[in-house]
Amino acid sequence: MKFIKIIGIIFGILLIAIIGYGIYSYSAITRGELKDLGVRYTEADAEYAIKDKAGVDVPNLSKVYFGSNFISEGKVYVEQTFTDAEVSAIQNYANEKAGPFKHVQIKFIGDDVVEASGYVDDPRVTIPGPVYVRGKVIQTGPKSFTTNIESLQVGNYKVPKAIIQQANTEFLEYVNGILDGIDGLNIESVKINNGSVDFKGTLPAKVYSLN
Repeated sequence: MKFIKIIGIIFGILLIAIIGYGIYSYSAITRGELKDLGVRYTEADAEYAIKDKAGVDVPNLSKVYFGSNFISEGKVYVEQTFTDAEVSAIQNYANEKAGPFKHVQIKFIGDDVVEASGYVDDPRVTIPGPVYVRGKVIQTGPKSFTTNIESLQVGNYKVPKAIIQQANTEFLEYVNGILDGIDGLNIESVKINNGSVDFKGTLPAKVYSLN
């Protein structure tokens, strides 16, 4: 069984990964500066969110990156508020060594709106570079989400709405399919605030890599 990102898959990776998919769909992009969203964090933020707030055991976070093979066991009930810094730290340090996303910043705006920026570096990407996305993340079920992307920028290039829509639709099918197969995951509610996100539901109690 696969489990992508513990808390991050729910709060951040939906948007960050759509950025990556948008790059796969468009090969002629220009480089630009990474957009600074003002989110500052340390590895301690990730550890505190995972261990102390969520109560999830992740022996090696750096091996639980987007696209890695890992499994989960048990379940734990979580009713917590996670900050921009904590969610950004989880994404960054999970992907830091082997994952495709670097220098990740995730900023919660409120009313379902999220901003994210980062650097995509993956063999499947024709031209790796900085990306920025803004849009809505809306829970549609205990193991499903939908997204409405307002803006997607790759380097200095603003991706057309038609490409964003296609990438968004296909990626959501992929991610929701994975979420549906995760034992121990049951999302009761997710509320995006200004600077944080409230999560209520269950997560797997332990996540570890198969690599």
